[in-house]
Amino acid sequence: AGRAIGAEGGIGGTYGVMPELFLKCDELIKAGKKNTLARLVPHQGFAPENVKRLKDYIEDLSELILITEDEGVIAILGGMIERKSRGEQLRDSGIPHMFIFGRHDHYIPQDVADEMIAADPNAEIIWLEHSGHMGFLEEPELCADAIKKLVIG
Repeated sequence: AGRAIGAEGGIGGTYGVMPELFLKCDELIKAGKKNTLARLVPHQGFAPENVKRLKDYIEDLSELILITEDEGVIAILGGMIERKSRGEQLRDSGIPHMFIFGRHDHYIPQDVADEMIAADPNAEIIWLEHSGHMGFLEEPELCADAIKKLVIG
C-alpha cells in the first residue's frame, strides 16, 4: 500500500486565503509591479520568528520571482487557482496519509486547517508549532521524522 503526504492543496485545489492571494499577485504582475511582489510575498510563507534565520531562502524565493518571465508567473498562479481538489479521492483511497500544518501559516489559517481535518478524520495530523507554510524549511527535522514514521509505519 502507498502513502500520501500533503495538504489538500498539495494534491490539488486551493485553500485558505490562497485564491485571493494568487489573484492579488496576478494583478501586481499585470500592473508591472513584480518588484513589489518579490519584496512582499515570499516572507509571508514563514513564521515571523523564522524570517531572520531563513532570510537566505526568502531572498532566493524573491530572486526566483524576479528572474521568471511575467507570463511564467501568471501561468503558475493561474494553474494553482484553477486546479481541482483531489481531497475526496485521497480520503476514499484508504491510503494512509497526513497533513503537516504550521501554527503560523498565513495561507492555511487555523479555521481552514480545522475544516480540512474534520473532512478527513483518517488523516494523521502534524502541527509544527514554530512554522508557517514552509515547515519543511522551518522545522525540517520534525517534518522528516513525521514523514519517516508515515512511510515506515
